[in-house]
Amino acid sequence: MILRILLVLLFIIVSSFILYFIYGSFIPALKSQTVENKDPLFSEVELNYVGNDSEKKVAVSDKMAVILCNPNRSFDKERLSYNGIKSCILFHSIYETPNDCKFGCIGFGDCINKCPQEAIIIKHGTAVITSNCCGCGECLSSCPKDLIKLYDRNIIKNNTEFKLCNAGDNSLTSCSMCQKAQKIEIPEQKNFKFWKSCYRIFKSK
Repeated sequence: MILRILLVLLFIIVSSFILYFIYGSFIPALKSQTVENKDPLFSEVELNYVGNDSEKKVAVSDKMAVILCNPNRSFDKERLSYNGIKSCILFHSIYETPNDCKFGCIGFGDCINKCPQEAIIIKHGTAVITSNCCGCGECLSSCPKDLIKLYDRNIIKNNTEFKLCNAGDNSLTSCSMCQKAQKIEIPEQKNFKFWKSCYRIFKSK
């Protein structure tokens, strides 16, 4: 009688292990190999980047964009420290400015995403136009403070002094470069679109 009970218990234990193996290991392994046809070959980031880059037609002109804010500026005190979403339009709609100048560049680079020539960089928290600019004007509407203007390229190349400042004459700000005229420095920007596209594809994986 005792032997029969032990055999039944042993059978139950062995059966439990077998069922656990089948349902716990074997079946999930089969499920993990299932591929749905809805899964895209490329990520959404890759598709958007390739589509925009290949379909965009750039209008070349004899003008060049200038950002009316000096990258060499400094302030006595920053108004706030912001660690949220890096969007100039969003930030401007909520906080307006990170320092005591409400006219200056926010520096999060909304204009960079609009430029088909990749001619805009961020320097010292301020957007700067580089030598890649073709004067297409695509970036103009991206600035919530309307700081980007088009000027004749020859005037800029002739080292004409500009007031890289959109503030008024009597604006109350501690900006070190407020209303100061200087020659525009145009950084050289080499075009590495192919390598950047490769980098973005690997980064998105």
